[in-house]
Amino acid sequence: MTPRRIVIALTVIGTIALGIGLYGVVTQRTSAAPTEESLIPAFEPGPAPAVQGKTLDGGTFDLASLKGKPVVLNFWASWCQPCRKELPAIAAWAKAHPEIQVIGVDYEDDVADARAFAREHDATWPMVIDADGAIGEAYEVPGLPATFLIDAEGRIVDRILGEVTVESLDARAKALSP
Repeated sequence: MTPRRIVIALTVIGTIALGIGLYGVVTQRTSAAPTEESLIPAFEPGPAPAVQGKTLDGGTFDLASLKGKPVVLNFWASWCQPCRKELPAIAAWAKAHPEIQVIGVDYEDDVADARAFAREHDATWPMVIDADGAIGEAYEVPGLPATFLIDAEGRIVDRILGEVTVESLDARAKALSP
């Protein structure tokens, strides 16, 4: 191969490489970044999956036993800082709304830590242990805390992702009214 052909070949290869590089830069800049909607499953109202199991106080619980009563189902863990922050608000809200049953799901947590934390914050509602995350998976919980509002017919009517307050529960619980 002559030196002239080597220069031409290198020029062609360099031009192709430059074109590929520029294409990558342009498509990277115009690609949309992931959004919350693309990362978290969209909320779809529908029948509430089963919630059954042992509770932090040593009893057992079955969500089906509450058919006919609206429910606020809160997924939490003692290691979750927003969960720790919201628990006192849920306790206050539960006392003010005895017509709606609050249920906790202690998600992938140390049971002793969860029990102590619940007792410390006067969380007197049933707390189901979800040690392996199966209940959370059935509800498609993308992270903690997550709260689901279930109407008296057993249908999920709303989902709240992130920390709740008394005010946010008051506003969203209106979806539980007939």
